[in-house]
Order: sequence, then structure tokens, then C-alpha cells
Amino acid sequence: MTAISTVRPQAKTVGLAALRFMLGIGLSALSGILLLRAFPPYGIWPLVWVALIPALFAQYRLLPRRLSSLAGSLYLLFWLGPYMARQFGDAFGPIFTFLGVFVAFGGLFIFIERRFHELTGFRWFVFYGMFLWVGQEMIRALAIPMFGTGAFIGYTQATQAWLVQPVAVFGVYGFDLLIMLVNYALALGLLAWYDRKYPSATVRVDGRQAKHWLVVMGAVLTAWIGMSLVMLAAAPKDTPTVRVASLRAGLPLAAHIDQVTTDQTRFDTFAGQAREAAAQGAQVLVTAEMMFDFDPQQQYTQEFKAIARETNTYIFIGYTVVDQVKQTYRNEMVLLSPSGEFSDAYVKNHPVPPYEPLPLGAGVYPVFDTPWGKMAAMICQDTNFTDVSRKLAANGAKLIAIGLNEYKGDADQKVTYITFRGIENHTAVVATGSAYFSAIIDPSGRQIKVNTTYEGSPLVMVADVAMGSGPTIYSSIGDVLGWVALAGLAFYFTFMIIVRIRARITTRKSS
Repeated sequence: MTAISTVRPQAKTVGLAALRFMLGIGLSALSGILLLRAFPPYGIWPLVWVALIPALFAQYRLLPRRLSSLAGSLYLLFWLGPYMARQFGDAFGPIFTFLGVFVAFGGLFIFIERRFHELTGFRWFVFYGMFLWVGQEMIRALAIPMFGTGAFIGYTQATQAWLVQPVAVFGVYGFDLLIMLVNYALALGLLAWYDRKYPSATVRVDGRQAKHWLVVMGAVLTAWIGMSLVMLAAAPKDTPTVRVASLRAGLPLAAHIDQVTTDQTRFDTFAGQAREAAAQGAQVLVTAEMMFDFDPQQQYTQEFKAIARETNTYIFIGYTVVDQVKQTYRNEMVLLSPSGEFSDAYVKNHPVPPYEPLPLGAGVYPVFDTPWGKMAAMICQDTNFTDVSRKLAANGAKLIAIGLNEYKGDADQKVTYITFRGIENHTAVVATGSAYFSAIIDPSGRQIKVNTTYEGSPLVMVADVAMGSGPTIYSSIGDVLGWVALAGLAFYFTFMIIVRIRARITTRKSS
């Protein structure tokens, strides 16, 4: 009788532990799904403000300490796995297609902070979470040119102009710190509530501490929203307006590697779209990156000038010139005026390694005078970094024309990048992809017209857009908060090691 009564409680305990473990696994996966659904193409943007809470609860209250890193690894798997598979598809081979899976596996060795928070009584929980996330974003932007700012958490809010205006002051890193503040403060509040209701944790969260962070979160979030609404209402109403056109040719391959479409066919496609846009009143036309594989000032020059004169338009022309003999590579955009004058060329500053060398002449940020104000150009991967648009705005650009040569699945994410580049610097943005993406966005980030397609198609998109009023505070100070987050991350990693060492020394002395 005694043996039976002993076995049953043990079996019940084992069953409860297994149930908690499975629930922890499920909640961790749920966080990944919420993150995935917050990003395009789903775009359920409110989810990102609470997405990490299920995984954090699982990490600190459901999973065993030695397996708590599963929480972070699983939400990375369910978020970055599908995210990167859709974005890269088969464009770069299986390594990039399944890169999210590899990152998730690495998460098993990165997310080791539970013991640190238990040793410090969760006093640093919110700060650590903010700096962990945004500091890693800064590392990625600095160290991995292929990705830059891709998948930054704030990009999920790109359609919410009413919410994102302070980015013109604090940048995308400041916005991401706010999103992490909300997630970690709410998670701390949930842990405190759980510990009060079910006081079984080895180290309980102080309820007063959780309330303090919830008050701070509420105050900061309210101030951010209020600032955003005021800034949006105060946006200049008297800036010049120009009718622009995105000329998407529907040709997914870059001209210099396209073995099917001839130069003449590409020019004829461009000329037909230019006339169509001009018939709708367009005054500025933007073509895709690598639309032509020759310098328009050396080939088809008179033909281009004739189209500009006929349509009375300013035309941004994207092209590459590859010299196999000299082993040189140029990736440029140039502005052609109706009078037949070519501007200085803008040269792509952020090539995509290892597939693209640094183009000749990179590192220059020209702006061009037009009747509506100064305009400038950017090319594709430049939009995935914050520096180029900031320098162009500092040089006086009020509208930035962007040519892209994107790939399947990439288009939805490109919209978010260029929206933030415009908001950061209060510049209008006109973007043209090769086959999958077109967008016209005003200086406050309002997406006037956007078209993305997974299958690819030609399109002439025309709309009126106000010229920008930049540069902004952000244009001057840059990514200061990104550097702050990186410094905070380095501090906490060092602090975490010190705390762990001290705990071991104390344990040894007491034993």
C-alpha cells in the first residue's frame, strides 16, 4: 500500500513536468509564428508588440533551466525559417533557403541568460532584452553585408505612418528598442503575476519591480505615439508636388546576364513605358537597376535623348557596364533631363557579396537639380542600410529614385526598407524593381502606391508625390541608438560572465 501511494505522486510529478515542457515548446513556437505573421506579406503588424511574450514565459517558467535556450531557438526556427525560405527561395541555393534553420540551431548556444536573471533577481531583465535584440541587429548590419537591416523588427510597422514618425529623430534602432521595451516589460509583468498566483519558481519576480517597468513602458509608448501624431500633423503642406512614374519592365534578369532579351528589346520596352507614363502626366521616370548593360552616354544616347525630349520628362536610368578584359564593374544610375543633359552617375555603394564586386567609383553621393528641387538616386541593396539615404539627404536630396534588381519573395521586404529610409530623412521615394516591385512613398512614409508580385510582371505606376522637407535630426546624428544598444549588449555579456563567476565562487566557499 505504501509503495503504491509513493509511485502515484511520482508519476503525477513526471506527467506534470512533461506537460509543462510540451506547453513551453508550443508557446515558444507560437512566438515564432506571431513574428512571422507580423512581417510582410502577412502584415498583421500589432502582433509584433506581444510576439515574444509566449516564448519568454516558456523560457523562464515552463522549460527546465538546462533546456531553456530551446525557447529562443524555436521561435527563431518558426519565424526565420519560413521568412528566409520565402525571401530567398532558390535564388541563392539551399544554404540561404534554409539559413533560418541554421540560425535557429545556433540559438541553442546563444540564449543562455536565464541563470543570469535568476542570480540578479530579474532586475536587468528588460534592459538586457532590449540591448540583446537591438545590439544583435546592429552587429548584423555592420558585419553581414548580405543582410544589412533585413528583418529588423520595426519594419513590421512600415504601413503605419501615424506610428513611425519619431524614426526621423531616433532611427529604426530607436523604434526597435521601443518594441522590445514593450515586449519585455509585458513579459516581466506576466512573470510577476504568475509568481504571485503560483509561487513555485526558485527566484520570483518582484511585483513592485514589474509595476515600475509597466509604468515606464506605458509612459514611453504614450510619449512616442503622441510625438508621432504631432509630427504627422505638422508635416509641411506647401512643398512642391511632382508626378512620378515607376517603369517596371517585367524582366527579372539583370541585362548583363540576360541571354534572351536584346538591348533593342529592352530599349523598346523602356520607350513604350516612358510614353505610357508621359501620357498620364508623369514628369519624372525611374527605371530598374541593371535595366541596360551599357552606359547610355555611350550607346543609344540619341535615342534616350529623343525619348526625354518627346515625353518632356526627367529619366533615371539604371545600367551596368562589365569589362571582362579590364576586369572592371560598374553599377550606376544617371539622370537625363528633357534638354538632353546627363547628370553625374550615382554608383551603388553596397554590393551584394559574394555575387557582386564593389563597383568602380563608389563612395560618392551626388544630388541633381530639377524644377521641383534636388533629387538623388540609390540602387537596390543601398536601401538595406541607413547610411546612403542619410548622406543624400544631408546633401539636399528631397526625392530619391531607387532602382532595384530584386528576386522572388524579396519584394515585400523591400517595401519596408525604402519606407523607413524615406521617413528617417523626410525624403520622397520612388522605387522600381526589375519584375516584382514598384512603390511611390511620401516623405512621411505614407505608401501612396505599392505593387508587389511573387510571379513578376511589367507595370507602369504613376502618382503625385510631395517633395521632402529633410534633412532631419536623424540625418545628422545617424544610428546613435544602435551603437548604444551594441555597447549595452557588450556590457551585459561581460556583466553576465562576472555574475556567473561570482556565483560559482560563492557556491564553492559555502560548500
